[in-house]
Amino acid sequence: MGLWAVHILDGVLTWPWVVGGFLGAAALCWWGMRRLREEEIARIAVLSSAFFVASLIHVPTLAPTSVHLLLNGLVGVLLGPRSAMAILLALFLQAVLVGHGGLTTLGVNTCIMALPALGSWAVFVSLRRWGALTRTWQRSVVGLVIGGLAVLATTALNALTLWLGSGEPLDVLAMVVFVAHLPVAGVEALVMAATINFLARVKPEMLGLALPTRQEAVTPPRQRQAG
Repeated sequence: MGLWAVHILDGVLTWPWVVGGFLGAAALCWWGMRRLREEEIARIAVLSSAFFVASLIHVPTLAPTSVHLLLNGLVGVLLGPRSAMAILLALFLQAVLVGHGGLTTLGVNTCIMALPALGSWAVFVSLRRWGALTRTWQRSVVGLVIGGLAVLATTALNALTLWLGSGEPLDVLAMVVFVAHLPVAGVEALVMAATINFLARVKPEMLGLALPTRQEAVTPPRQRQAG
């Protein structure tokens, strides 16, 4: 039985896991839709599209699975509680249009992707409040850690779901999927660090970072530190 990366296929999980997945996804989406503003819809659509496209570029492995960038950590950092909606939409389109994943496992796959995304957002917000994102090297370290851990958390949840929720002994396959994604964690860590630093320069408000005042923008950094 093959797997599309961390997309669990139809017929793999027992019905309690399928039902529980839909209930969990519904709860996450309900939380994300609370006080949704009209101007946020465009950002959700853009991030959902990026997530959709990244998941289409599959790299085959020697194991009965394939790997690809997940980008759910980046989605979480940029969308926060809205992440589940963007991920659910992208996973639905992948299942319908290209056959990645399945419709019965849509809820479970959404939870597997959205929970690490929300965890990434929580860590990022906490570090931002502590002032740990003011310098380039700080943002690089944060991006590396969040990007890598988001992939590891996603594949760990995927492996745990396959191990406990399937009607077959898939513990070996679950471990293979996790190990196959270890290189992806490294690549995505670099992508996350580069993206956060880029956005901090050109669009800091997307990260919730304070925009520099006009005087700070025209004052050389050495003079600002001296003052």
